[in-house]
Amino acid sequence: MELQQKDNINNLIECWKKATENGLIHDEGRMAEFWNKRSENYANNLGKDNRKKRTDEILKFLEEASFSPEGSRVLDLGCGPGTLSLPLSRLGAEVTALDISSGMLNRLKDTVKNESLPIDVIECSWWTADIDNLGLRNKYDLVIASMTPAIKDIENFDKMMACSKNLCYYSNFLRRVEDKAYRDIRSSILGEKSENNMNGVIYPFMYLYLSGYRPSLRINHSEWKDETNWREAADQAMEFIGRGRDFDNETKEKIMDYYQNASPNGIYRSESDVYTGMMVWEVNSR
Repeated sequence: MELQQKDNINNLIECWKKATENGLIHDEGRMAEFWNKRSENYANNLGKDNRKKRTDEILKFLEEASFSPEGSRVLDLGCGPGTLSLPLSRLGAEVTALDISSGMLNRLKDTVKNESLPIDVIECSWWTADIDNLGLRNKYDLVIASMTPAIKDIENFDKMMACSKNLCYYSNFLRRVEDKAYRDIRSSILGEKSENNMNGVIYPFMYLYLSGYRPSLRINHSEWKDETNWREAADQAMEFIGRGRDFDNETKEKIMDYYQNASPNGIYRSESDVYTGMMVWEVNSR
């Protein structure tokens, strides 16, 4: 039985790697640049009702798992402008916020300074971070990886767990039907298939289950809507769909023309049908 369990885990890890080979920007520099460009929009959306609702749902989920922010140490991986770091620190947690994007962290630092919050900011890539050199191993009551590309494979997932002495929280996509523009660009301009199935939670959940953990799991459904300047929307599309590729000038021009024509008054309105999963577990519960 033990040998079968090992085979199951090894086969799952191999499947996980193959499933995500083309799902991310794999160059750290490009990844940082991508999120730097999106940092202003993300920071401006922090106070919106839909963002606040999602944050409140996460905090309630953590509370149900017996996590109390007061006096706790929290590591927030891929923290962005502080979506979770800020409310947790306001509730009394001592937070270490880590992200690859200087643009995201600069906005977080402004809030930390203005409110004198107990947040330690680290700018680095989780993909290559040395948790021993950074002094992160087995230090935190809670480690968070919320909707972040920081956890791209099993090594990054294990490294996250190694930093916790109690709880871990992870969330990602189950399914996301891409915005119409992405589907049109893939099919009519690039000649590619649209990407609707992301399965970002399935592999970590199965890995935990096969390893003897029993994480609490919650599935959410929502419709994501956003409004962006058409040029910015086009740049984001090229960065995201390209995932490290450099489109030729003709392709770039076609994508720019698409967004300009689809944007009344210069504003592009995007819509996505989204299913996400979030889970929390004790690292010493096996």
